[in-house]
Amino acid sequence: MSQALRAVLFDLDGTLIHSLPDLVAAVNRMLATEARPPLTSDAVKAMVGDGADALVSRAFEATGGLPGPEIGPYLERFLADYEPRSADTTLPWPGVEETLSRLRELGLALAVCTNKPRAATAEVLSKLGLDVHFDLVVAAEDAPAIKPDPAHVRVILDRLGIEAGAAVMVGDSINDILSAKAAGVRTVALSFGYAHGPVADLGADRVIDHFSDLICVLPNLGKPA
Repeated sequence: MSQALRAVLFDLDGTLIHSLPDLVAAVNRMLATEARPPLTSDAVKAMVGDGADALVSRAFEATGGLPGPEIGPYLERFLADYEPRSADTTLPWPGVEETLSRLRELGLALAVCTNKPRAATAEVLSKLGLDVHFDLVVAAEDAPAIKPDPAHVRVILDRLGIEAGAAVMVGDSINDILSAKAAGVRTVALSFGYAHGPVADLGADRVIDHFSDLICVLPNLGKPA
């Protein structure tokens, strides 16, 4: 590596966890309150990644448009329903817990960098027992702008006291890769997450097919692409 690795940053939905079933269920419960038809898993998957407000807006637009003049009330209703149930069926991807434990043993700082709301993020990490692995969690409300804005990544680097060249971002979407690259951070993409299109097109420095492959890939990363 061009600089010794000190920290690994992780996206949450689609990267650390398979949360899509709970998101689909919450979206369809919301739509049902407005007598809208349910959306398929693939349809909701294509809407995930840009924050809860974007998800709510896209779900309504796909089924006839926003029922009222402002998204606020619908977003609040969605979050009130989703947040306490955000880990009903959500699970870590295979290899996540073992890999996080190994990275901690190696002395690396670990952080979550997610566009998910803070309450849902805390609920999921706690219920799945993943919270113990992380030095820092920066959710949607904890940064001046969410991914793909590099400010999201820079908040983490600043709070950890780590330079961009000493960090790697692991994600599954273009937002993860763009935010990391703009912040000068190297990137690893997952081939099995929620990317909206071919993972090879994301422009990550490396792509892995299983979460546990991360241990082997990290020592071989060069400068950011």
